[in-house]
Amino acid sequence: MDSGIPHFTRYKGYDYTRGVSLFVTIVTEPRISRFGRVVGGAVSLSPLGTIVAESLRSMPERVPDVTLFGHVVMPDHIHCRVYLKPNLAEPLKTLGRFFGSFKSYTTKCAWDLGGEGLLWQQGYHDRICSTRPFIDAVERYIRYNPLKYELRHNHPERLRIHEPLDSPRLDAETFWRGIGNTSLLNSDTKLLGLRVSRRLTPEAIGRVVSRCHDAANAGYAILSGFISPGEKAVRDALLAQPEAQLLHILPSSMPHDYMPESLYLKALQQNRLLILAKGNDDTPFSKSACDALNADLVHIANAGEGLAAYWRDGGAPTIL
Repeated sequence: MDSGIPHFTRYKGYDYTRGVSLFVTIVTEPRISRFGRVVGGAVSLSPLGTIVAESLRSMPERVPDVTLFGHVVMPDHIHCRVYLKPNLAEPLKTLGRFFGSFKSYTTKCAWDLGGEGLLWQQGYHDRICSTRPFIDAVERYIRYNPLKYELRHNHPERLRIHEPLDSPRLDAETFWRGIGNTSLLNSDTKLLGLRVSRRLTPEAIGRVVSRCHDAANAGYAILSGFISPGEKAVRDALLAQPEAQLLHILPSSMPHDYMPESLYLKALQQNRLLILAKGNDDTPFSKSACDALNADLVHIANAGEGLAAYWRDGGAPTIL
């Protein structure tokens, strides 16, 4: 079986003896569903899929210099994050042995179950996880991959870009796109446009989160760019609140191939989120872009039922 080592040649400048965290994808050959199916946002594994999952989890016992972190077996591919330990004499050979042994063993198991030919495509796709935010994003991607698969294959309408958006709350002269529940822009939807200062202390942010939680329970949909730490804290809390509704204004445009962040997929599945953006040209994030986003936020919130609020400190918000 191919060890996959040639796929690392593009990282010639990286010293693998330092250790490295990698996001790895391996795909079936041909790309057909052999490992199960996705039902309700979770993978129901076939007998071969169960063997593949168990084999992947056992690989660190066979090659202890590679640690396995987040991983998922999908119907026609797998994703995983692995860590190659530092100070190895031949790190790429160690990594190749990890995945080469995994592919060889699972292919033999597939033959034992009556299959024939190749199980996996040659090699694998890998990407270095160079920062903690990227590692966190990879772990979310892996965790939410079954749900993304479910939406793409069973509910593609939940990921469809609506363009142009037509709503009395939006400037008719501006081209808006959106993904999700467009009815959240209806004039009778109670919106709370949210801005939170970056200067707020963690304690003050906790109070804002609590107030927004109460507002969501009172029927308000929370509208924000979710940029500052306080706004992100509100977003994360409301995404975990099953009935809470959110509208996220992107600071730049929404390209035709736009895919929402993994953390939004559950809310899209539940039809309680709208992601919207204006314009066709990508706008670099800057103070002027942030000011324009905040102006849109105030306009949208005040154009129907609702209000816009700005928390500058730990006390009462300023109504905009």
